[in-house]
Amino acid sequence: MTNDPGKEDFEVMPSLLSSSDLYESFKEYKRCLAALPKSELIKRGWLSEEERAVGSWDFFTQVHKKNQSALYRKNNSSDDPRILMWLSKVKLEANLRLFQKGLSDFEGIDREYLKSIAKMSPEVSAVKRLPDILKEKGVILIYCRYLPGMKLDGVVFRLESGHPVIGLSFRYPRLDNFWLTPMHEMAHVCMHIDNMDAPILEDLDIESEENLEIEANRLAKNSFVSRSEWRNCEAKYNKNDKVVEEFARSIGIHKAIIAGMLRREENNYRQYNNLVNEIDIREEVFGDD
Repeated sequence: MTNDPGKEDFEVMPSLLSSSDLYESFKEYKRCLAALPKSELIKRGWLSEEERAVGSWDFFTQVHKKNQSALYRKNNSSDDPRILMWLSKVKLEANLRLFQKGLSDFEGIDREYLKSIAKMSPEVSAVKRLPDILKEKGVILIYCRYLPGMKLDGVVFRLESGHPVIGLSFRYPRLDNFWLTPMHEMAHVCMHIDNMDAPILEDLDIESEENLEIEANRLAKNSFVSRSEWRNCEAKYNKNDKVVEEFARSIGIHKAIIAGMLRREENNYRQYNNLVNEIDIREEVFGDD
């Protein structure tokens, strides 16, 4: 097994076969495979009927890598077979995207770029265009729908080629959750690209005390609204939906995002339900699938 966490699945496959603890990984793999919703995976095409019992090499590779290194720096999600399967699909798709036309070399993104992306949020159709927009900067954005029961919003990591990869699970159908997740991941890309050889899995329902996460949360929030604007925002004191809508319009950000930020800051998820649930972003992206 290579000690370089930047090596991707395609490159570590040969070394997997010589690992002294391959058998332990195999036992873990069988445990994970047994816990997966196989009918759902077959429906999606993630497993074939022939693979129902034996699973897939991509999935085994991910389980083995999890056993050999500290892949997960934010929570204990590494024990969830559904997340390992989901991550294996994101990694496979990311490697395939390297061979597609239109992917630029990654030369970094800055805070102003994040702000420009945030300004796209009022246009709901921008969600579908975002992967093509980001690949012009060399950032690979993958929409990979969550598996039922999976407590994960997204992931960010770097390929050996230097390209950052962001995977989104669409765990929640709300527009505010969609936009806050990729902005958080892009904040990592902006500030922490040298610390992304191992994937950072994001359960944004958890308030992390890690500096990397605090910094990413702060930059993501500031990309939508500056600290001074947020501090003086009337919507923080007047809980009327119309006040939220007017503030969002004045700064050029979708109203659902402002409502979602207020709900999270005040830990009150019963307010602004009409604003955050107005659009089902899963339906916009995946249709009736």
